[in-house]
Amino acid sequence: MTIFRSKLNFFIVIIFLTSCSSMNVTEENVYSEDIKTVKASSQSQTTENISFDSMAVFANATIYFEFDKSSLTSKSIQTLKSAVNALKDNQSIKITLAGHADERGTREYNLALGQRRAEAVSDYFVLNGINKNRITVKSYGEEKPVAYGQDEMSFAKNRRVEIN
Repeated sequence: MTIFRSKLNFFIVIIFLTSCSSMNVTEENVYSEDIKTVKASSQSQTTENISFDSMAVFANATIYFEFDKSSLTSKSIQTLKSAVNALKDNQSIKITLAGHADERGTREYNLALGQRRAEAVSDYFVLNGINKNRITVKSYGEEKPVAYGQDEMSFAKNRRVEIN
């Protein structure tokens, strides 16, 4: 039984390490109106205080959108492909898609826009083989900005879907 458990732990660590290396990390500046950014990262907890039986990899990414749009760009699709791979490699992970908008527009319009953005990301995941039961979609509209300026750079950072 001890040998079996050791081999199982070794196998889990190998899967964990290979899935961590499969997540692409891309980051670009959001300063230009014609450059839209995507950012993906892979986070893992240290294994010192975690049982191997309950360890999971979390795929976090942020997808950015153009003004008043909910369509995915080619750059956002690149990030989503990496997230799909991470989710396929880790079937137990459930994600939340949080849609956001900049402060321009009414509160109701921005909530609807954030919802459309999150649903566009959800649809991409489902079309690429991720079970809809693993996805929760929320919209915060303009309520949770990450940048508080009144300029295009700040607005661009707030037009996003966060994958957690």
